[in-house]
Order: sequence, then C-alpha cells, then structure tokens
Amino acid sequence: MAGFALGVHGQEVASDAQVKAAFLVNFAKFLEWPPEAFPGRDAPLTLCATGRGPVGAALSAYERRVVQSRELRVRRSVTPEDLRGCHMLYVGESEERQMLQILRSAAGLPLVTVSDIDGFADAGGTIGLVDAEQRVQFEVNIASAQRANVRVSSQLLRLARNTRGKLQ
Repeated sequence: MAGFALGVHGQEVASDAQVKAAFLVNFAKFLEWPPEAFPGRDAPLTLCATGRGPVGAALSAYERRVVQSRELRVRRSVTPEDLRGCHMLYVGESEERQMLQILRSAAGLPLVTVSDIDGFADAGGTIGLVDAEQRVQFEVNIASAQRANVRVSSQLLRLARNTRGKLQ
C-alpha cells in the first residue's frame, strides 16, 4: 500500500502525486494535437516530466495504457533541451526557478505544459493545477494551447476553475 494514505472507514486515498498524475492522463483524453505531432499512425502519446518529485514517478503507473487509441509513454527527468517528442510536459515544483526557460523551450512545439507551480497558467503554461477547497482544481490558458496548436475540448474547459485567453 505504499503511496496510499488510509482514509475514513479504511478506504484507500490516493496521494497528491497520484491524483495529479491521474489528472494529466485524463487531460490527454480531452486534447487534440495536430497530426504532425505524431510521426506515424502507431506513434505513442508521450507524457514527460521535469524535475525531481513524486508526480513523475506516479505517471509511470500509466505507462503503456491506451488514450485516444495511442499507447502512453512516460519520460522522466526531461530537460528544456529535450522536449521534442513530448506531447504533455509536467513541470515539477522543483523547477520553479527554471519555469520561464522551460516555457520558452516549449514555445512552437505541439506541447501541453502542466504544473502546480503558483501562477503557472498566468505565466504562459497551458494548464495550472491548483489546490483549493481541499481538492485539486485546474486552470486552462487557452492562448497557450492555441500557440501550441492543440485544441482543448469544450468539456474540459467547462470543468476548469478558470480559463485565460479566448477561443478563436
């Protein structure tokens, strides 16, 4: 039961990292990348993580699952110079000082950036995870998604706590 806390009435409660990893995988279900983001019909959907921290490790539990008819692959400890081939990038809290450099490196790539660093969506990240009201919520920066040429489903936008930018 490593990684789980015992909840009320003996129920298992997922760790914060497991919840955030699950959010990333579920976000992938509601995003549409341009065809050129995948070099072939069987190309995997690659979830990448920067920095040190438990979310990257928690993502590994989803390795080889299928989302949108594509097998998930997970790459951890990705550097700003190594973002090609990533479809989603989780920016760990340990990378707060490098956040702007990472976002600059992601510019022009069909890449959805996600983080729980305070102000991430405001700084130009695509999806900011926010701990509020004792649960994880999220904000979507529509302009960031559009710059990445990634379409965000209206279903996901309706669930977002806040959105920034306008749909075109």
